[in-house]
Amino acid sequence: MVSIWLTIIALLAAATIALSAIIISKQPRAKELIDKLTPFQGFLGVGLLVLGIIDLIKVLPHLDLIGKLPYLMSLAIYGSVASEVFLGFLLGMPLIAKWIPGDSPAEQKALEMQQKIIPFQAILGGLAVVTALLLAYYEIKY
Repeated sequence: MVSIWLTIIALLAAATIALSAIIISKQPRAKELIDKLTPFQGFLGVGLLVLGIIDLIKVLPHLDLIGKLPYLMSLAIYGSVASEVFLGFLLGMPLIAKWIPGDSPAEQKALEMQQKIIPFQAILGGLAVVTALLLAYYEIKY
C-alpha cells in the first residue's frame, strides 16, 4: 500500500517537472514552486526509473491477470509503469551520465535516446498525471 502512494507522489512530482513549461505559461506564479522541485529533478528521475523497473518486474509475470481487471485499472497499471520508466529515464539521465566515468559509448547512446524522448515530455507528463489519479482512485476504492 505504501509503495502505491509512493508511486503516485513520485509520478505527480515528475509530471509537474515534465509539464513545467505548460504550467508556467498558464500560471506564471507557479514558477516559484516548480523552481523548488527542479534541483531534485535528477534524483527524482533516478528514483522513478528504479521504481519503474521494480514495478515492471512485478507486473510482467501477471500480465494475463492484469488483462482481466477493469479496463481503466489495467490502463492505470500499464500507464504508470510506462510513465515511471520513460519519465525516470528522461529526468534522471543527466545525473546518470555524471555517474558514468569517462566518455563511454553507452553514455552517448543513452543521451541520444534521451534527445529522442524529449519531444514527448509533455505527453509523458500528462500520462503520469492521469495514471497517478487513476491509481489513487483505485487505491481508495478497493
